[in-house]
Amino acid sequence: MRPGMQEEIWRVIFILVSCALFGWSLGFLVELIFLGILGYCLWTFSVAGRVFAWIDKGMRGIPPELDGIWGDITDTFNRQRRRHRRAQDKMRVTINRVTRVTEVLDEGLLILTNDRNLDWWNSSAKRLLGLRSGDRGTSVMNLIRDPDFVAYINQGDFSDSLTLASNVQDTVVLELTASYFGQQGEIVLLVSDTSRINHLQKLRSEFVGNVSHELRTPLTVIRGYLETLQDIPKNTAVENKAYDQMSEQVTRMQALADDLILLSRLEEEVGNSVLEEFDLADLLKTIVIEAEALSEGQHIISFDAMSTPLRANQKDIRGALGNIIFNAVKHNPTGANIEIKIEAKESGFFVTIADDGIGIDPLEIPRLTERFYRGDNSRNSQTGGSGLGLAIAKHALTQAGGSLTITSRLGKGSKFECWLPTHKD
Repeated sequence: MRPGMQEEIWRVIFILVSCALFGWSLGFLVELIFLGILGYCLWTFSVAGRVFAWIDKGMRGIPPELDGIWGDITDTFNRQRRRHRRAQDKMRVTINRVTRVTEVLDEGLLILTNDRNLDWWNSSAKRLLGLRSGDRGTSVMNLIRDPDFVAYINQGDFSDSLTLASNVQDTVVLELTASYFGQQGEIVLLVSDTSRINHLQKLRSEFVGNVSHELRTPLTVIRGYLETLQDIPKNTAVENKAYDQMSEQVTRMQALADDLILLSRLEEEVGNSVLEEFDLADLLKTIVIEAEALSEGQHIISFDAMSTPLRANQKDIRGALGNIIFNAVKHNPTGANIEIKIEAKESGFFVTIADDGIGIDPLEIPRLTERFYRGDNSRNSQTGGSGLGLAIAKHALTQAGGSLTITSRLGKGSKFECWLPTHKD
């Protein structure tokens, strides 16, 4: 029990005993006890008034000098006030620090309410989006009117980001990423200026494309002279072997240059691909014939599909599926089964290329579509490619609105699932 409570109890007991003894001696026992209780109540109301007056003033200054239970109450309030003030000071320091951190960020940071109204933003967001102080409380869709952004911010899934042109500077490209936070459905929106990265990627693509084009001429000249030298009847066996090996390397370099040119073209045509109507089954039949010629009867290739009309860029789809099927022939041992099939869905087609060959280490699968990445079983001079085939395939399928899924286990074969959506006018 608190000391103040004990003191208050003894005070009440003292008042009651004193009034009882005094009243008994005078013959007014009940009356004096009643007066004692009434006096104690009046005194309590007076003390309570002083305490509430101090509370109403925000508990500023020194609390009233009281004892008993009221002294304990004012001391408790005073301690709580000091703790609250220290917590406020810490919170203020933390808020100031976070504010300084967000102000030095190059990325724009915005806080939106659950109804997509602007609540807070940093200086980078103000610069990138052209915000003003009077925009607080305004719907973000009134400030960024791009239809893609309106659809993005109204969706419930923010797992992907959105890229769009700035409405402030024509040369600026912005990447926006949103996510929910808090319990009120608030949204934090991160805005990044990707103009420099996009410019560097464009320069890289142009450089690779130009270099690849420039390689074609000297490689063609070298191939021509090698063919001439190979036709000389007096060549020795050593010379013919050297010419054959040089021709083989020139062929690989030409294939690498062609792959680089194709990949650069795909990157340049993002969003501008020319769509055409063609039969996917007929296209695959042509690729299968070429794969059988490449296999020279060493693999069992099966293909079964009915007519499947598709609207896409035929050249890109041919390159994507051809790379996957030719890889299945090149990198699997003699006698391997390669099965190709088309499965029609309501919104597109699944093209599956499955084999029962050597398989791929699951740890390598995430890197298979990286440029120039080749697994250990693809690095020899006979079967090793440029490392661009699957990168081209994934890029072409992505540009067509599709996807590439790879599943495999060592010694259990591999399966490549290509999703191709149908496009309608």
